[in-house]
Amino acid sequence: MRPQARLIRGAGLDVRLTWYRPGERMTPHAHDCHQISWLLGGELRESGGAREHDVVRSSRGVKPAGFRHANVYGVSGALVLAVDIDPAATICAGSPGPGEWGWGASRADTPIEILRLATAPDVGSEGSAMSLTDLAACALEPVPGAKSGGSDRAPLPLRWLDRVREQLRDDPDEPDLASLADQAGVHRVHLSRSFRQRFGLPPSRYRLRCRVSRAIADMVGGTPLADAALAAGFADQSHFTRAVRTHTGLTPHHLRALLAF
Repeated sequence: MRPQARLIRGAGLDVRLTWYRPGERMTPHAHDCHQISWLLGGELRESGGAREHDVVRSSRGVKPAGFRHANVYGVSGALVLAVDIDPAATICAGSPGPGEWGWGASRADTPIEILRLATAPDVGSEGSAMSLTDLAACALEPVPGAKSGGSDRAPLPLRWLDRVREQLRDDPDEPDLASLADQAGVHRVHLSRSFRQRFGLPPSRYRLRCRVSRAIADMVGGTPLADAALAAGFADQSHFTRAVRTHTGLTPHHLRALLAF
């Protein structure tokens, strides 16, 4: 059973924070609700119809009710915040249409605000209707310039960037940009620019994201926080805490408490 915190259930909303284990797969399936998701840590690949999204940065995914899709999660797992919205709920104004599946850019503060609203002390009380409305509005807010469809897979001429990504993710020695550029036969500035265009973030931020994901995976396995931070290459506990909070909006202690690590 995967670690999961159900933060809200009711009033047409179901909000969950879920850790998907490294390499976990979900066979083709559909939901009877609209689902808005944020990838807070790790990586995932989602396919539906003839398209596929390879998601490696903090991103927002939109799936209308009934859309059939499959998922594969990255080698370090994935931390996903999901908001399910009942299509029949009055709170559902502005919900996605049948063809609006896709992953794209997200405002960095949106998932953090949703987590704040979902974990507020009064969220289950009768007086929380305004908070629930605010939460739904955050989830359904359109993102200017975000992609609404298409594939995030690289064309064949850019497969060298996939190899750079694998080295940044998997090499425990953390090779520097100059050596990666030499291996690829390009200038390091060209590598950095091409990597950002391909994956949506620069190599340095991607490597930090991978380190955070490895540490969370170790936490899931029961490793103490300090040991998980050290194994992932963080100099000290405060550095680790800042990195996790930047990527997920939560401290390591709060994240572990929510998912009952």
